Amino acid sequence: MHTRTTAAAPAALMLTAWEGTDTASSKPSSVQSANDQPPAAGNAPATDDKKTATLPDMIGKGLQSAQDQAQAAGFYSLTSHDALGRGRMQAFDHNWKVCSQTPTPGEHPTDTKVDFATVKLEETCPATDEGAAPQTVGSTPPDFTSKSVKVARQALDSSTSITVAP
Repeated sequence: MHTRTTAAAPAALMLTAWEGTDTASSKPSSVQSANDQPPAAGNAPATDDKKTATLPDMIGKGLQSAQDQAQAAGFYSLTSHDALGRGRMQAFDHNWKVCSQTPTPGEHPTDTKVDFATVKLEETCPATDEGAAPQTVGSTPPDFTSKSVKVARQALDSSTSITVAP
């Protein structure tokens, strides 16, 4: 019995603490002020104004340093990729350096996505970014629905130089 009385006491205190509150704002009604009201239609801030900032040149910097500097300039939508096209993830930012960046340095809206093309510190930057654009291997794959395995192998054998024994 004693345990139930102790457990019920905090609940009773919680109920009395919330008395007199306005359920719409969860603030005590005596604490509300004119600042809590939504702005009048004529005083609403303009939402079509985009904030811009200068994106610095990050080429040659370490990836972590480049990300920190971009965020300090006001850019928070940041991504990076392997400039050599190997699909490696930049899990440890301090092991990578920036070879190129999109967009180029200059004035941009702060909600612009900034993409850094990177290589490992000990690697040389490629002349062209091989990892930015997806590589197209060929046309659409053939439809082998309701075909035998032999037909599928023959079709694949004719499109490649590999010979597969039936």
